[in-house]
Amino acid sequence: MKRHFLTLLLVILLLLPSFSLASAHGTSTTSGDNSLDIGGFVTKILSVGSLSFLGSPDNQFIGFIRILMAVLIFTLLYLGLSMIPGITRGIGITIGILLAIMVSVFMPADVLIAWGTSYATLFAFVIVFGPVIAGGAFLLLTPTPSRGAAGLKIVILFILWWLVAHIADWAHKLGSSVGGSI
Repeated sequence: MKRHFLTLLLVILLLLPSFSLASAHGTSTTSGDNSLDIGGFVTKILSVGSLSFLGSPDNQFIGFIRILMAVLIFTLLYLGLSMIPGITRGIGITIGILLAIMVSVFMPADVLIAWGTSYATLFAFVIVFGPVIAGGAFLLLTPTPSRGAAGLKIVILFILWWLVAHIADWAHKLGSSVGGSI
């Protein structure tokens, strides 16, 4: 099974450049003599890695969110479809991929940005207030058997106080510098 998979993968990897060059052969070339444009082929491959095929920088961001949304929807659909008896693995994958592509393609950009913003806010809340809550729990729930432990708790208390006092200032600076560029 593994050998057949590796053979198939090798054949696909060997044929991929020829298919790509054949599709780009009829397009305009730099030399004008209808020869193969290897530089254009390399540029197309690199544009896939940088997501520049999605358009302007704003569209690249929305396109990246669309890709993430498709992966998330496929994962959830495949999980749900695999629990239904009588549906084979291949059918579950096919249905999951088709529905994930349809949902991610036809979802409006405003909904994608709102979805990304809400999850970014939740993640930032966990990242910022996770250490604050953990430090508070450490201060309140652990015993203080010695002066060293008490001193460590005082240092942690001052660090938490300083962190909470400066979060609003950092958020304002970060929001004003990032908000204008997106």
